[in-house]
Amino acid sequence: MSGQGDNGNSGHGEGNEGPGNGQGPGGGNEGPGHEKQIEVVVNEKAVVLDDEDQTGLSIKQAAIAQGVAIQLDFVLSIERGQGKTELIGDNQHIKVHKHERFLAIPNDDNS
Repeated sequence: MSGQGDNGNSGHGEGNEGPGNGQGPGGGNEGPGHEKQIEVVVNEKAVVLDDEDQTGLSIKQAAIAQGVAIQLDFVLSIERGQGKTELIGDNQHIKVHKHERFLAIPNDDNS
């Protein structure tokens, strides 16, 4: 029964938890809903993208910045399921979705 002091005083609620608890999505204070981060997978590593609208180049740049061992001249493809992939050009605009899987491999152009 003497535990009431701990519960009442330490969690009095002066607003300390409010700002730290805001997760961002749905808050809408700093952006018109455009800044939703999307987690995808590039070469088996998680990569967080700032927006669903991307290009092949922007996906590779984000992956490199987040420690994926690829280079900008690698060829990027998206896994479409059933063993199928689709090439994504550097300037090709795509809309990414959560948990989509991408593969970046060295370009085999030996010419």
